[in-house]
Amino acid sequence: MGTRAIYTFLDINGEDKCTVYKHYDGYPRGAADFIENAKSYAWKFPRYEADEFAAAFVAANKSPEGGGVRLVSDPTSYTWCDYHYIIFMDSYYRDLWVEIQEPSGMRWKTIWEGTHTAMREKVAA
Repeated sequence: MGTRAIYTFLDINGEDKCTVYKHYDGYPRGAADFIENAKSYAWKFPRYEADEFAAAFVAANKSPEGGGVRLVSDPTSYTWCDYHYIIFMDSYYRDLWVEIQEPSGMRWKTIWEGTHTAMREKVAA
């Protein structure tokens, strides 16, 4: 059984969003790697667009056999996932900001937040 996660990519104003579901390896270490993988398919920072980065995330992390990762239209219906990651470009840090949430009843509870760089350092083996 996979560690399921949803990834919500927000624009700078937090108004536009695009959400991706990934069936496997959604724990924070896997998520940090998946986000890193997407960077090579996305615009070079500091340019960042939520929908473009979500597309890069899918392209970078889709298996050759297909399946396992896809765009979703309603992230609120995915409360059965193990993790929810909210991601946006933080212009102050010039890095992606990641908020990690886990389910708490029918809602999500934040368990950690910080830059993607800090996340990678925190979850490194």
